[in-house]
Parts: sequence; C-alpha cells; structure tokens
Amino acid sequence: MRLADELNARKTQRQKEEAYFQEKERELREAEEEFEQCREDVTRLKTDLRISEEGERSALREMEMMDGYVDDALDRLRKIEEDVVSGRERREDCQSRKETLEEELKGLFDRLQKAEADMNRADLERREFQAQIREEERKEEELKREVDDLREQINTAKMENSEIQFKMNHLIETVKEKFNFSLHEIYRSHLQEDFSRAEAEEKVEQKKRLREQIGEVNLMAIKELEALNERHEFIVGQREDLISSIESLRTAIRKINRTSLEKFKKTFQDVDAKLKEIFPILFNGGTAGLSLTDESRPLESGVLVEVQPPGKKLSHMGLLSGGEKALVAMALIFAIYMIKPSPFCLLDEVDSPLDEANIDRFNSLLKTIRQASQIIMVTHSRKTMEITDRLYGITMQDQGISKMVSVNVNGGSDNGLETIQ
Repeated sequence: MRLADELNARKTQRQKEEAYFQEKERELREAEEEFEQCREDVTRLKTDLRISEEGERSALREMEMMDGYVDDALDRLRKIEEDVVSGRERREDCQSRKETLEEELKGLFDRLQKAEADMNRADLERREFQAQIREEERKEEELKREVDDLREQINTAKMENSEIQFKMNHLIETVKEKFNFSLHEIYRSHLQEDFSRAEAEEKVEQKKRLREQIGEVNLMAIKELEALNERHEFIVGQREDLISSIESLRTAIRKINRTSLEKFKKTFQDVDAKLKEIFPILFNGGTAGLSLTDESRPLESGVLVEVQPPGKKLSHMGLLSGGEKALVAMALIFAIYMIKPSPFCLLDEVDSPLDEANIDRFNSLLKTIRQASQIIMVTHSRKTMEITDRLYGITMQDQGISKMVSVNVNGGSDNGLETIQ
C-alpha cells in the first residue's frame, strides 16, 4: 500500500512537472515571438532614421540654397536701385532731346506738307501724260492689228492662188497623159455659160461614192463581224466590271475617310479637353489647347499646341523655354494617356530635368493619374519618394553583392505608386 501511494504521488508530481514544462515552453514561444517583433520594430526604426537623416540633409541643402538666393536678391536689388538712378538721368536727357526733336519735327512737317503738295501736282500731270500715252498706244495697236489682218489676207490669197495654179497644172498634165488632149486648145469648146461649181462637185462626189461601193467582196466579213461582236461584248463586260469595282472602291474610300475623320475629331477633342485639365496642374494655372494648321483638311493638317502659362501671352510650344517645353510635352503625353489609361504606367526618371517647384506640380499630376493606373516609377527625387506607397532600393551591404530593400511607406494596399531608387 505504501508503494502504491508513493507511486501515485510520483505520478501526480510528474503531471505537475509536465504541466510546468508546457507552460514554460509556451512562455518561451511568446518570448521568441516578442523578440522577432522587437527586431522588426528595430529594423523599421532604423529605416525611418535613415529617411529622417536624408530629410535633414535635404533641409540643410535647401537652407544653403535659400541663403544663396537671399544674397543674389540683395545684389539684384542694389543693381535695380542703380538702374533706377540711371533711368532717371536718362529720362531727363530724353526729355530735353524730345523738346529739341519736336522743334525739328515741326519744321520738317511743314516741309513735308509742301513736298506732298508738289508731289500730288506732279503725280496728276504724270497720270494725264500716261493716259495720253496709253491712248496713242491703243491706236497704234489697232493699226498693227489691221496691218496684220491685211497681211494674213494677202498671204491666204497667195496660197489659194498657188494651190489653184498647182491643181490646174496637174489637171493639164493628167488630161495630156490619159486622153492626149491639150486643155489650152480645147477648153474653150467645153465652157458653159450656166456652169455651177457646187453642182459639179456634188456630181463628182456621187460618182466617187458609187465607185467605192463597187469595191472587192470580202468573203470573211461575216466571221470577222462575229469575232468583233464577241470581242465587243467581252470588252463591254470588262468595262462594266471595272466601273462597278471603281465605284465600290470609291464607296470604301469615302467610308474609311468618313470613319477616320470622325475618330480623329473625337480623339482630337478628347485630347484637347484632357490637355486643358492637365496643363493647369503642371503649370499651376494657365491654359493650353490644340489647333489644326488647316481646318479644311483635318486628316492632312498639322497640329499646333497653343499654350498660355500664368502671366504670359498666348504662344505655341516652339516659342517656350527648354523646361517649359518639357512640361508641355509631359502634359500632352499624359493627356493622350488619360483618355484610355492602362492598368500600369512605367516612368523612368521623367522628373530628372524638373526643379523643386515643378516636381511638386508633377507629383500632383501623379496623384491624379494613380486613381486610374498603378504607377511604377524610377526616380532619385526625394519629393517623389514622399508620395509613394512602396519604395524599392538596391543596396550593397557586402562587396560585389547587391540586395533589394523594400519599404511599405504607408502600410496600405499595393494599388498606388511604387518607386525604384
């Protein structure tokens, strides 16, 4: 009995010890999880510390730049004051010169009025003389035309006389050869008092036609006619096919041109509307729009980008500075992109030529675009990194071994803006 009681006591003690060990193992796991959480917090704090240090260095650089701007502003202010003093002296000098020039201008004006009167009188005489010259030239032209007409009539008469003389000689020779008669001797006996040239020519023509109708008989005429009819029918069919094909092509071309024109006008209007929305974001105001160089032919016309930055006159893109051209180009590209945005937008250091103020406006545009697309951007701009949802950087902790480090800046979803350093 004593051994059984002791055995039960040992079993009870062993169960207590096992429960104690399980409790300690649970506490150990909790401690390990807490340790891992602390290590992640330390890593996150180190990353935040590096970002804060980088922000502090950027702030110091901006303070140095502001000091330089202040010194430049003071120098420019002193120069402006000197220019104001110089301008006042020049104004007084110009005032005195103005009075002198007004006296001289008054004398010159009197001389000018007199010269204008003399010139008007001389011009009137010149016009009268020119009118007389034109009248004489007109008469001379009429006489020349009459002389030319007479010369042409004379030449025509000479040519007709030569032709008649040639026909007469040819007729004499023909009669001499065929009939052995001399027309010089017998023509008087054949003269008719009531001779009509028209009737004689008509009779000659009738005889010629009768002679031509008596020509040789062509025995192959029927077969030739059938072949010609068959070829005529084939050519007529080909012609009708060509006409219908041409009409079909013209109809298709008109449809293509009409569809292209409608789509071009719609796209042009959409891009123009989007450009009017995006341009003020990048320029902090102002207006922009698209226009055609030839509105009567939109498909062959060129496109002008007309812009009016804040405080400036309306001009086209070619008259802007380099930085403004870059901003206008961005506005136009993003206007085209925003008509039908894709799920992803990849940008590779497009903000590198922009200064601090323009980068802020560019970031405002990115916030608008990110509502429709997920943006992946390669950049070195600190301000652009500040608006991102996730950062990816490449570091080299060990020599020759690169490693990627990612930071979820806002701790939110991934549907936003991601940057790669």
